[in-house]
Amino acid sequence: MLSRKSNQTTSVLISVCITNLFIYLFFIALSGCRKEAQDSPVPTLTQKNKFDATLTKNTLAQISTYNIVNSLPKHYVQDGSVDYTTYLAAAIKNNSNITFPAFPILINSNGLIIPSNRVLTFLPGSQLIMKPSSDGNYCVLRIQSASNVVLNNPVIVGDLPQHIGTAGEWGDGIGIYYSSNITINSPTVSYCWGDGIYLSSTKNGVVNTNITIVNANITNNRRNGITVSSVIGLDMESPVVSYSGGTSPMCAIDIEPQGPTDELQNIVINNPNTGHDGGNGIQVGYSKLYGGSNKKTSITINNPIDKKSLIGFKSSANFSRRVGNETITGTLAINNPVWRENPTSAIIESNYEPNIKMIVVKPSIENVSGVYISQQAILSLFGDLHYILVGSNYSLTF
Repeated sequence: MLSRKSNQTTSVLISVCITNLFIYLFFIALSGCRKEAQDSPVPTLTQKNKFDATLTKNTLAQISTYNIVNSLPKHYVQDGSVDYTTYLAAAIKNNSNITFPAFPILINSNGLIIPSNRVLTFLPGSQLIMKPSSDGNYCVLRIQSASNVVLNNPVIVGDLPQHIGTAGEWGDGIGIYYSSNITINSPTVSYCWGDGIYLSSTKNGVVNTNITIVNANITNNRRNGITVSSVIGLDMESPVVSYSGGTSPMCAIDIEPQGPTDELQNIVINNPNTGHDGGNGIQVGYSKLYGGSNKKTSITINNPIDKKSLIGFKSSANFSRRVGNETITGTLAINNPVWRENPTSAIIESNYEPNIKMIVVKPSIENVSGVYISQQAILSLFGDLHYILVGSNYSLTF
């Protein structure tokens, strides 16, 4: 009589044999069904590796996308009434590819710090809502000393209507601090105590580099819509920025350094649409670049449109911060601008620095009544000392 152990062994062997038989018969049948595929050319080793690498990359991308709701506490709410900042911060720290859910989430003034090599994607319906605060200096999403970050469709609502207190003016929606290779796709930022998007000044010699902002929708922020203090390489495509107001300078887009170590190089803004700002539609201020070494700058603004901001476009460079004979050189090109119904002026330029050349090509200007003025009237505007500094370096072509 066989022992219990022998019986088990025999059963296993029989099962293995039956299984192998079925597998053999299955592959015989499969080979007949797949004859056409087998007759096709066999990929080379290079082709096969390329295909496998693509497949692996796509598969890993799907697997590694982390739904941030997995980090929320049990029975989390979906109406933006409960502060989940600490849970989100931990998830962002520990995951590189993150998806935010299609409902609002409350954030406190600590905000969320985004490290290097992160992709954050916000589904339709997603919002980060700033919890009412007395903090005059916050940042809902803060990218600091980081590289290779992508934000897709972030929607941020600041606490401006419910802000507690009056101190400070630096509560920002998205802050980029001395970082590189940053892409922000289709951000929507509104009602921040300070700026909608802020690019910081240089720190310890580190400058923001290679920043891309596409299809921004920035509105109703207290200080500026978008502030650029220091950058080498900025591509801004089709931003819509409006209704900035509450504390100076109240510009839609303010390009203004904070000190002589800052940079304004390789800045290109395509198709900006600004309007109804308490200050200027677009402003470029050079003065704070003085105080150190010579500076080279380059700014190009293509097809800007502004309606009913106090001033459509303003630029200035005076010598108040100059300490020696340092110079600022470069071009400020404004191509095909449309300035409409600006109550103070379509343009004001006071660049005392002769090495900065402003180039204005094919401007169209409406007066405050909404009537386009003639080329002769535009020439008269540029010849008016109230608006264009006498002796400044500029060219105007139609």
